[in-house]
Amino acid sequence: MPPVLRLIARCPKAASPVFSLRPGRFGLHLILTLFASLTAPAEAQEVMPGDDTTIDLDAITVTATKAGERAYDSLSPSSVIGRERIETQIQPSSTADVLRLIPSVTTQSAPGDPGIGVNVRGLQDFGRVNVLVDGARQNFQREGHSAKGTFYFDPEMMKSVDVTRGPASSIYGSGAIGGVVSFTTIDAGDVLPDGVHVGGRIKGTWETNGNTPLLHGEVAARPSEMFDLLGAATWRDAGDYRSGDGATVDYTAQDLLSGLFKIRIRPASDQELTLSGLRITNDFENGLSTLYRTQAVADALTAGYRWTPDSPVWDLSAKVYFSGTNVKQTTLEGITAGAAKTFDIGTTGFDLFNTSKFDTGSFKHELTYGGDLFNDNVDTKDPFGNSDQLTPSGERLVYGAFLQDRVVFSEWLEVIGALRYDSYRLTGVDIENEGSRLSPKITVGITPWQPVTFYASYSEGYRAPALTETLIDGFHPPPLSAGRFFPNPDLKPEIAHNIEGGVNLRFDNLIAEEDRLRIKFGVFHNRVDDYIEQVFTRFPAPGGYQYRNIAEAVIDGFEAEGIYDGGSYFVGIAGHILRGTNSRTNEDLVKVPPNRLTGTVGFRAYDSRLELGTRVSLVGAKDQAEDFGFVGDPYAVVDLFANWKVSERVTTGLVIENLFDRQYTEYLNGNPSPGFNAKASLSVKLY
Repeated sequence: MPPVLRLIARCPKAASPVFSLRPGRFGLHLILTLFASLTAPAEAQEVMPGDDTTIDLDAITVTATKAGERAYDSLSPSSVIGRERIETQIQPSSTADVLRLIPSVTTQSAPGDPGIGVNVRGLQDFGRVNVLVDGARQNFQREGHSAKGTFYFDPEMMKSVDVTRGPASSIYGSGAIGGVVSFTTIDAGDVLPDGVHVGGRIKGTWETNGNTPLLHGEVAARPSEMFDLLGAATWRDAGDYRSGDGATVDYTAQDLLSGLFKIRIRPASDQELTLSGLRITNDFENGLSTLYRTQAVADALTAGYRWTPDSPVWDLSAKVYFSGTNVKQTTLEGITAGAAKTFDIGTTGFDLFNTSKFDTGSFKHELTYGGDLFNDNVDTKDPFGNSDQLTPSGERLVYGAFLQDRVVFSEWLEVIGALRYDSYRLTGVDIENEGSRLSPKITVGITPWQPVTFYASYSEGYRAPALTETLIDGFHPPPLSAGRFFPNPDLKPEIAHNIEGGVNLRFDNLIAEEDRLRIKFGVFHNRVDDYIEQVFTRFPAPGGYQYRNIAEAVIDGFEAEGIYDGGSYFVGIAGHILRGTNSRTNEDLVKVPPNRLTGTVGFRAYDSRLELGTRVSLVGAKDQAEDFGFVGDPYAVVDLFANWKVSERVTTGLVIENLFDRQYTEYLNGNPSPGFNAKASLSVKLY
């Protein structure tokens, strides 16, 4: 029996509170006992290798081409953040804490609602950004005063997030004219080191702002190389937080309970079957004119198969999935107190593709081809109101096929050509809409000398209208407004035309031996024809609101991302400059976020067991923010982080957010952001 388990067996009275999930009873005696045992000289625990850093220098991205390549080698605006950096430098309370570190990526959330809408390059809502969890699309949406498409996730389950910005990622799914954001959850390999068959990890975190405890546990088994499994769970009880001016922001408390299981089966060395299931449950109170008790339950079930025989013809990947989100709101006040309404969407889909490699003379080809399909089923029930009219029930079927050829010549020239076919059919009560289109992509990369690559790209994307955009029909509930909403069965799909250029820099041994520098710069111009927006119309009388193809949206931007790692210290930057307008009216687009620059400086000591640093985020002003109903003031926020690997099994961490207690509100959000917040964590591996 491992020493830790022997200790628990000998201390049942101390161990019980740790697993009771009761705030305030954290089992301090057991924690100290475990800490002393695991750090005692008699254990002779091996320290972590000095070169095991938290910098994602050579992380692999698959959202650009599906084949997998280093993010800083890819001919695309791709970024990857891995688990080590998430655990060490961020300790996220929300998925938004991770995403805001990526250029041109921001989030929007309704007051008090932990669900977030992802915004990439100023595009969001109704599937403009394809959000995936283990390959399962997250298509939940409902009409309201915040993001029209949100998802719920537990960052403790996050192994990595892989982002490709722009419609260059359309090969990864229909509708992604803004980009793809793909989350991968943890697996047994993240818990068990090589040679260990059974083990686990316990993590506890305390946040000072909101007095928020968190407990997270993982258990994994690897009986043989042919089979492994993982189970994980998180409990978090967040209170109302305080903003930078010291005021308590009401109705920001929430309870989170999540669970994950994942099984990997390898019947042969060239085959792998992965089964996973994730459930996220959030309970919270929120509302604008009416206060609701809300429970949101999000599920993601996936089954994936990979076949990689020793053959250049086959590298096959297949996945089927179901993702569902159910939001139940119970009225807490007024004459309808106790009445409940539900918003439910289930998405069933599959994704199948293969990569074949061959040569034609001096040209090396990597041909990827496949198809995908998903079906949305929306079911809204509101017996005492009209939410079922504003977020109408219905079905939408979307499918597509793609062909991509990546050609490399003599290691200095790379050409990627792709063609995607998309089709959709949308049905509701007495309304039907359908369409199809071919969308091309061409990318050329030139490497005049090995550390430097220039690339240019043109790509198109195609987004079918969503159910709500097409079928919405009813009156806005009082007392805020009595406006009417009209359906639009004649909505056209949005078509994006994106021109992109960039440079990738990859230097080793630049200033000192074994140092590394990775930088990506890029510029883009994205024109979205038939952009869909909700507008006021005077017909039919007396007028009301309707989604229409009213705009040609034009978004231009500059993005930069880079890391220098000198071993004992590291420096990172990530930032963007964005401008978005309606070319027909020259008015600014509402959802394009302000400019942002984030810089990170860190140091390592004691054979990299100790890592500490600071992160500074500078956000510019957003003109006309008040006209749009948002706060657009500029602000600067300073964070600190420290992580100490006491031994191979014990890690402590401290993250301080908003060090100077700055009062600010992120653009697109309704509530001010949290003020000073200290997060202390202790993680213990059990094996």
